[in-house]
Amino acid sequence: MMAKRSAKKNKFSFLKFLGIVVLPLIAGACLGVAAAYFFYTDTIRDIDNSCLSEVDIEYGHPITLDCFFTRIPPNTRFITNIDLIDPGMLASYDIAIDCGGHVVHSILNVVDRTAPTGKPVPVAMYTGEAPEPETLITDIFDMTSVTCSYDGGKPDLSKGGKYEIGVKLTDTSGNSSVVGVPFDIIEDVQAPVIYGTHDMDVMVGTETIAYREGILVTDDHAENPRLNIDNSKVNLNIVGDYPVVYTATDDVGNTSEVTIKVHVIPIANAEQSSAVTQAYVDEAYRMAREINASILDEDDTDVEKAMKIFYWVHKNISFILRTPSYENWAVAAINTFTKRYSSCYGTWSVCKAMLDVEGIENICVVRERKNSWDNFHYWALVKLNGEWWHCDAQKYFNDYTPKGYFCFMMTDAEIKNAPTDHSFAKDEYPERASTSVQKYINVYQGKILSGFPYADE
Repeated sequence: MMAKRSAKKNKFSFLKFLGIVVLPLIAGACLGVAAAYFFYTDTIRDIDNSCLSEVDIEYGHPITLDCFFTRIPPNTRFITNIDLIDPGMLASYDIAIDCGGHVVHSILNVVDRTAPTGKPVPVAMYTGEAPEPETLITDIFDMTSVTCSYDGGKPDLSKGGKYEIGVKLTDTSGNSSVVGVPFDIIEDVQAPVIYGTHDMDVMVGTETIAYREGILVTDDHAENPRLNIDNSKVNLNIVGDYPVVYTATDDVGNTSEVTIKVHVIPIANAEQSSAVTQAYVDEAYRMAREINASILDEDDTDVEKAMKIFYWVHKNISFILRTPSYENWAVAAINTFTKRYSSCYGTWSVCKAMLDVEGIENICVVRERKNSWDNFHYWALVKLNGEWWHCDAQKYFNDYTPKGYFCFMMTDAEIKNAPTDHSFAKDEYPERASTSVQKYINVYQGKILSGFPYADE
């Protein structure tokens, strides 16, 4: 009886073991596997969701993991060798990435979304056609080629003024920017002005005439207006009066014209070559330097030098109403230096030679004759203290002129009231000074008085 109870008891214990130990373990393992599966699939889903399927980066931007994920998973690395990818090249690439054993792919597009840059080249020009836009921009920067065009179309530059005109820079990716270019448009309608022209007396048989001698051309804009001299109708071998046309042209084609007469007169004279003419000029300057060395001081101002020059000429050159006509100023200067007498032309010529060697600007002024029988008269406009002044060393003899009087640094009004007729074509000469300085000038002693209003340097 006892043996049976023991066996029954053992059978009951095994089943209980199965129910209490084995089955729970199996159930737990199944639950663990299920939980691990769901956790893994959820992680994979999270990785896939955080990975961007296609990525655009600006050219030149470094390629890093954060370009491809909204949140970088643990144990993530590139499978694709990104060191072989040039981010400076516009292209697309398939990028493989290992995320802790899970591989994802993303398309990398290297793109250009940056507009070109450049610096404007300011323009100062006359009215007319607009320049090519490529010439208006410098230091253009972009990773691709850039084209330039006017923003809003080609501008109208037919009117003067200051403008800012946009130039559009466009790269091959379609990115664009606009650079403002400053324009200073000059509307030039004034023709150049020709100064110093006058009728000429030359001897028949003269080989050449220095038509440009003493001629000055100015313009309100052009620094170097062109001067053309048409002397095609002059015949130096036949006595007569011939026209010579001076034409000045500025940079935009404005022109002015002055016609003079060349009077070929019947005075015998040997023909001279240009070399001989230059020799006369050299000799006139040599004689002028010799005199200047004896009367000028090194520390003299140009005003003081000019005063001493005109004072010397006034004191040392006697006036004779009529002397032979000379083919050029240098011959007249040599004769006047040598003989110490001359008409007004010789007096002017020695003043010119002495001023020239000191580098003092001067031009010849010729009396405007009212009638064909009126005499010519020559004197100088001299640029002193920054302005042009009338200077005339000629001696005058009448009841109203004290001995020793001559004209120095006079305005138009003052030279008009000076002895003899100083009428001249005002528009044919540079603008003259208008404020008198006569109270600082002593022509009788050839001195500039203290307090002379010198212009600031």
